[in-house]
Amino acid sequence: MLNDFKEKIKTLAKKRRAKILIGLYQGRMSDSIAKSIQRAQKEIADVTVVGACVDGVECVPAGPEMEDIHDKMVEVIKQKKIEGIVRGNVEEHGLLRKLKTVFTPTLPENELRIQNPGVMVDISGRTYIIGPTSTVWGRNDREKKLWVDSSIRLLKEFGYDKPKLGFLTSIRKANYKKTTVENEDTLWSYKTWESAENLVEHYKKKGYEAKNYEIHVEHAVAHGCDIICLAEGPMGNALCRGLMFLGGARYIAGPRMALGIPYEDDSQSEQDYYPHVLFAAAWVNGKKEGKIKM
Repeated sequence: MLNDFKEKIKTLAKKRRAKILIGLYQGRMSDSIAKSIQRAQKEIADVTVVGACVDGVECVPAGPEMEDIHDKMVEVIKQKKIEGIVRGNVEEHGLLRKLKTVFTPTLPENELRIQNPGVMVDISGRTYIIGPTSTVWGRNDREKKLWVDSSIRLLKEFGYDKPKLGFLTSIRKANYKKTTVENEDTLWSYKTWESAENLVEHYKKKGYEAKNYEIHVEHAVAHGCDIICLAEGPMGNALCRGLMFLGGARYIAGPRMALGIPYEDDSQSEQDYYPHVLFAAAWVNGKKEGKIKM
């Protein structure tokens, strides 16, 4: 497991004060969010907030609407005074569309958005990447491979060369093609089994330890999987939200790997953005030192 991942992030983040931008929408602000930004400013980075201002932190005011914050964030990025971005509590689809006009990635939207590994620390202190977490993408083998490959690439950047892989389905092996009624729903469940089997074979051929854990995410975690791939993106999104908001887990890294700038994603419902500023700073500093290529 990736139990020293947090320490590696912290060590890189504290080597120098990176310049990090974060978007904050007044309609979702709270005291805990403000305190997390103040802590990040004090301990880690030179933070610039766009939108809802926070005492003691550089602020670029924006209009009251979400799109106003998106536009102002892009304006600040174009000035090249910041080194990394944390999404914060702003809506992401609109922000990414505007960022694409600045960085002009050549990838189609699904390939850009799916390459977004999410690193979680659960309530027992175990660290692993779990996803994909897209509410739209990650329903076919090609996109799941993109997600797994981006997760492998992230871990290799931090010195984990042979991560252990677990793949999940929406059906138990005992029920595969044994239901008494077959319709589009059961056929979809069968497809998730076949997908997991295909992906296990694909990554074993590449030299990785990989296993189909059926529906048992708990077994994948207990067996020390570093990367856990769900049957589809929306299931990953629901599971991660359950881990964070009901199960006490912490979301400590969510890099968008294909945008061309250190861009750290998060959940707009989180109340503590300190871990995301920490990771963004580590990413920036790792690139500065030539230790991180992504």
